[in-house]
Amino acid sequence: MIKILFINTVNPYSEVETRYPPLWPAYLAAYVEKKCSNNVFDFKFADNKIKKVIHSYQPNIVAISSVTQNYKYAIHYAKIAKKHNIPVIIGGIHITSLPNNLTEEMDIGCIGEGEQTFLELLEHYQKYQEFNLEYLNTIDGIVFRKNNELVITRQREPIENIADLPLPYRKIIGYPYRGYVYTARGCAYNCVFCICSKYWGKIRYSSANRVIEEIKEVIDNGTKVIRFADENFSGNIKRLKEIADRVVQKGYHNQVRFTCWCRANTINKEVVDVLKKMNVVSVKMGLESGCQKTLDYLKGNVKVEDNIRAIKLFKAAGIQVNGDFIIGAPDETEEEINQTYRFIKEMSIDFVDVNIFTAYPGTVIWDYAKEKNLVSDDMDWELINIKFQKTKNSCILLSNHLTLEKLHNIYKKFRRLIILKSLKALFKSPWRNEIPFVLFKRLREKLIKSF
Repeated sequence: MIKILFINTVNPYSEVETRYPPLWPAYLAAYVEKKCSNNVFDFKFADNKIKKVIHSYQPNIVAISSVTQNYKYAIHYAKIAKKHNIPVIIGGIHITSLPNNLTEEMDIGCIGEGEQTFLELLEHYQKYQEFNLEYLNTIDGIVFRKNNELVITRQREPIENIADLPLPYRKIIGYPYRGYVYTARGCAYNCVFCICSKYWGKIRYSSANRVIEEIKEVIDNGTKVIRFADENFSGNIKRLKEIADRVVQKGYHNQVRFTCWCRANTINKEVVDVLKKMNVVSVKMGLESGCQKTLDYLKGNVKVEDNIRAIKLFKAAGIQVNGDFIIGAPDETEEEINQTYRFIKEMSIDFVDVNIFTAYPGTVIWDYAKEKNLVSDDMDWELINIKFQKTKNSCILLSNHLTLEKLHNIYKKFRRLIILKSLKALFKSPWRNEIPFVLFKRLREKLIKSF
C-alpha cells in the first residue's frame, strides 16, 4: 500500500482560511481511485500538526498545495518531509505561476490542473518505487530538478469534459456544516489582479446531472450550507436554469441553503429569480470599485451601473449581498478611492470586504510590479497581502499617488464603515445563528497571534 499525505498550506488558526475544507485532495484521490482498480493507494489529509501526522501516518509521498501568500508554510512542510526522506510533490497556483520556486526540499512541482498529472506521477512511483529522474520528463505539466538544473516539461492540456470527473472523495476531508461545490472551472474574463483564467485555461462547465449528484452526496452526509465556488455561477443562464430546476424537483432547496459568487454584469431579474427559486440566500460579488475609471482598469467591461443594478435586484429579492472592493490601484487618486467609499456607504450592501490592490504572480499587474522592482521571484511572500494584517508596512504599495501611511489611514476609514454596515446587517443575515461561533474563532485567532 502506497500512502499519500495531502497537506493544505493554510494558517490553521485563521477562521477565514479554515472555514471550508479544500476540495483539491478529494478531487485528486477520486481521480486516482477511478483510474486505478487495484486499490494500492491510501490517502490522508492534514492542514495542521503536520509533524505529528507525518510521524504517525508515515506516508510514502507528501503532496502539498499552496497559494502564494502561504508559500512559506509549503517550504516548511517540505523540509519536515525531507527530514523523514519522504518525496514531496508541490502543486497549486504559486508553483504554477513560478515553477522556478521549486525548492531543494521539493522533488516535483505540478503545474496547472492536477488530476491526470498526479495520476501519472503515482503510477510512475509505483513502477519505480521512487521518482526516476531519467523518465520524469515523459510526464506533461511538471517541473523537477535534474543535475541541479530545473526541467519544465511540456504543458498539460486541461481536461476537456469535467463532467466525466468522479465526484470528489470527500471522506478524506470530511463533511462539514459548510461545504462547497464547483460546477465549472475557469473564467471567461481576465481581471488584472486575478490568475484564474490563466491557471484553469478556458472555461469548462460540468453537467447539471453531475452537479445534482454531488449536491445529493453532501446533503446526505449532513452538510447544511453549500457554496457554489465557481468564479461566476451566473455566467451561463441556460445551465443555471437546469441546475435550479433539478434542485427544486429533488426538494434540495428545502434541505440546504446555497450561496454563490456572481459577476455584476451577468445579473438581471431572470438570473435573480432563478437563484431565489433554488434557495440561494447570499451572493458575493467582486464589485471592486465605485469609480468607473478604476473599474475599467481592474475589470475592463463592467460598469458602476451594473454593480448598482445587481445590488438592487438581489436586495429586492431578499438575497443577502456581500461585496468585495479593491483600493490602491496604481493611478487611483484619493478622490477616486473616496468614490468607492461613498458607493459602499450609500448602497444597501450587507457585508463588505475591502482589499489592498496587490500583485500576485502570473497576473497582469505582476509584470507591472516587477518592472517597478516592487516584487521579485524570490521575495518575502508574506508581503503578498491584501490586508494591513500586521503593520502598515506589511503590504506592497502599487499606488503612484499615495504613501503607504496614507493608504493605511484610508483603509482604517473603510474598516470603520465596514463594521458599522456589518452591525446593521447582522440581525437580518441568514447566518445570524452562526455569528457567535465565528466571532469566537476570530477572537481565538487574535489571542494566538498576540503570543
